[in-house]
Amino acid sequence: MGNRLNLFTRVFVLALLMAGFSLFFSMPGSSVWLVASVAIAMAVALVAVVAASEKVTSMKTGLPLEDEFSRKATWKAGYYAFVTGLWLAIGIMFANLVVVEFFKLPGLEFRYAFEALIVVPGLTFIVLAMWFKKKGNID
Repeated sequence: MGNRLNLFTRVFVLALLMAGFSLFFSMPGSSVWLVASVAIAMAVALVAVVAASEKVTSMKTGLPLEDEFSRKATWKAGYYAFVTGLWLAIGIMFANLVVVEFFKLPGLEFRYAFEALIVVPGLTFIVLAMWFKKKGNID
């Protein structure tokens, strides 16, 4: 019972975060930005539902929720997502510098850079974690 309560609490908190994320990034009068933020929130919700259903299935069958292989795959995916986020941040800063200083064009707005710095490493982590777990050999 404790595992289910923990799982549902995590899903509930994730849903609250997604709602806050959508409200934070929705700009009044900008329907494109609103649609994009809702699409991002729905993608995160879909991933949360899939992850929750896998955990519920594991709990029902009596399989362990976490084993050493899954932990290693998750750590490796987290490492690559972290590195991706760092290089993306450096790339955005460098691109803004080049675009503004050399080409005299406006730089990337903060809200777009901020969203990219959240979404890209997050998606990288999700994709790599699933890929490493399916691949089998993570060393």
